[in-house]
Amino acid sequence: MGPRTEHARGRKRDSDATRAALLDAARDLFGRHGYNTVTLRDIGERAGADGSLVARYFGNKAALYQSAVAEDSREVTVSPEPFDLDAFTAHALRRADERGAPGPLVQAVLSQGTAPEVRASAADELRTRLISPLATRLAAEGADDPVARAEVLISCLVGVIALRSSGQFDGLSAMSPEAIGTILESAAQAPTSTTPPVSPANDSTTSVQDSPDQPETPQRF
Repeated sequence: MGPRTEHARGRKRDSDATRAALLDAARDLFGRHGYNTVTLRDIGERAGADGSLVARYFGNKAALYQSAVAEDSREVTVSPEPFDLDAFTAHALRRADERGAPGPLVQAVLSQGTAPEVRASAADELRTRLISPLATRLAAEGADDPVARAEVLISCLVGVIALRSSGQFDGLSAMSPEAIGTILESAAQAPTSTTPPVSPANDSTTSVQDSPDQPETPQRF
């Protein structure tokens, strides 16, 4: 093995390490502060590298954010079928508690200031990794409109992660991840009905004699 080969491998290792450091810094900063407030200089300083290297390794800030979201979601542990919303909720909340922030995926979905392509990418990650497995489970259980129901439940989870991380709601912050998981799982198992209740005014079973608009039938003796 010649010196040129060794030198090339050394540069490759340095390049890979720099890219990984930038990605880790982006995941942390984007996860805490969102897309708009974090600059490439911030990411470079956190990574111990030149922020301009983002263009070399990722293309631009939006592409780096998408990579951060994808990398973060790859660490999500989804239970085998059927999807266990109880266990996953507890896992996701413990993960957010440990990092002290909702994470780049939640930030991307909720922040109106996030680049549209980043928000679309984050929504796709939610559909693929969470909504689709949950919808499959709900369909097998006979739920009405399982996809919409899964979207509602995962949206609730995303909101809980964001609000719990904010510390603005004492009860939510004090509740254990397991207790919150139990609540969402109970909602997943609750029966649904697509038939709207019939109001008395529209009740077709009301007799003609009970209707005030019908004249009384004269009695015959």
